[in-house]
Amino acid sequence: MEILDKPLWNELEKSIHEPARLAVVTRLCAEKNGLGFQDLKSECGLTDGNLSRHLKVLEEASIIHLEKVGRGRKSHTCVKLTPDGREAFLRYLHSLEKVLHGALDALEIPPSDLPSALPLAAS
Repeated sequence: MEILDKPLWNELEKSIHEPARLAVVTRLCAEKNGLGFQDLKSECGLTDGNLSRHLKVLEEASIIHLEKVGRGRKSHTCVKLTPDGREAFLRYLHSLEKVLHGALDALEIPPSDLPSALPLAAS
């Protein structure tokens, strides 16, 4: 099987591939001005501590930028995708597509037998 000969999944960006971080980055792609911590927590279904831990990993990888906005009780944290983060996410998507195509090739399923809802069926 070709998929075992070439570990395509090694190309996946580990800091993005974890499901909660993938949800965070995917959500931030749609928000040029970023999202508040509480909104991101709610939309991704995470706890304060869990989101904080994932944001730390993404920030250390320069994928996101955290900015404190306001003062005192009115302050909040804004989370933004960085330009480098956008590029890393595009590379991640490209690598994931290669992994999925490799898996389909290994399954030896003709494209005509793939479900029509499967986005890879058109390629």
